[in-house]
Amino acid sequence: MKTSLKLVLPLAGLAVMAMGSAKADAVADFYKGKTVSIFVGVSPGGIYSTFAQFLAKHMKRHFPGNPDIIVKHMPGGGGMKANNYVYNVAPRDGTALLTPNSSPAKNVLFGKGAKYDPVKFNWVGSWGSTTNALSLLKKNKPAATTMEEAKTRQVIIGSIGRSSSAFMLPTMYNNLLGTKFKIIPGYRGGSPIRLAMEKGEIAGWAGQWTGMKLRKKEWIEGNMLYNLVQVGPKKHKDLPDVPLLTDLAKTDDQKFIFDIMSSTTTDRALVLPPDVPKGRIAAVEKAFMATLADKEFLAEVGKRGFEIDPSSGKELTATVQKIMGLSPEKVDKLKTAIGLKK
Repeated sequence: MKTSLKLVLPLAGLAVMAMGSAKADAVADFYKGKTVSIFVGVSPGGIYSTFAQFLAKHMKRHFPGNPDIIVKHMPGGGGMKANNYVYNVAPRDGTALLTPNSSPAKNVLFGKGAKYDPVKFNWVGSWGSTTNALSLLKKNKPAATTMEEAKTRQVIIGSIGRSSSAFMLPTMYNNLLGTKFKIIPGYRGGSPIRLAMEKGEIAGWAGQWTGMKLRKKEWIEGNMLYNLVQVGPKKHKDLPDVPLLTDLAKTDDQKFIFDIMSSTTTDRALVLPPDVPKGRIAAVEKAFMATLADKEFLAEVGKRGFEIDPSSGKELTATVQKIMGLSPEKVDKLKTAIGLKK
């Protein structure tokens, strides 16, 4: 007996749908009753901690199986401790997530104690690009209030670990632009640094502008800051008169280095460790992107000054591969600029 083609095609489609449904059910069954941890590489109170808390609260609604989602802080090494832990120690079953607070790929190139291969991380997506601003508190009467003045006068600023952008960027300013910033590392996040600024222990720091808006809105609204330079793919809307680092480049080498350091989408990423089953990776990415488009989530983070501009995991993977594909000569130039190679 011949089987009608018209009958076979719908049946085949139903079979594919059933397989897809079974896979989705398997993922939901795995996560049901479990706890998903989001690891943050800095202390509570800063931009990454706060964003992770919002993400944990709202992503649960979009996660298959509705697992509990918690935030775990693991400060140390400018975020490197958390990066290394999630890659090497945390479960590789989809229950451990990471929000790296500085580019994992750049840190590998710079030899900053990285014990992972950034290409093998599963890049879920990014919630935006960062703007880093070197900001000084006016009440501390800093010796310099512009980048030009900082070339002749010493200003003391704080930073997290030596692998953080708060340390690498001003080091690069000193080496390439001739500034004289004295950088004090060892603070365990943006909140301790801002407290040190309030106490007058340091004049300021090179930190994320969103973090400043989140925690010290009164400093911005009260015009209490000198903002000397900003780093990012474009000028932030709040800082139209603050010079963009890439505009300060005088040579081809400086342009190349400033462009690399201004590529910041991987600084606001969500990642999974290697070897997580593909179905769970896809489910986490879908839940993350759905959360970034969630009206309740957007309303809450918007009130706190967060700006959401998503990038896909595929885009981030391409960015990481590009960075890791730099020639040894260019890597040497980068390392020299941030003070890792004399």
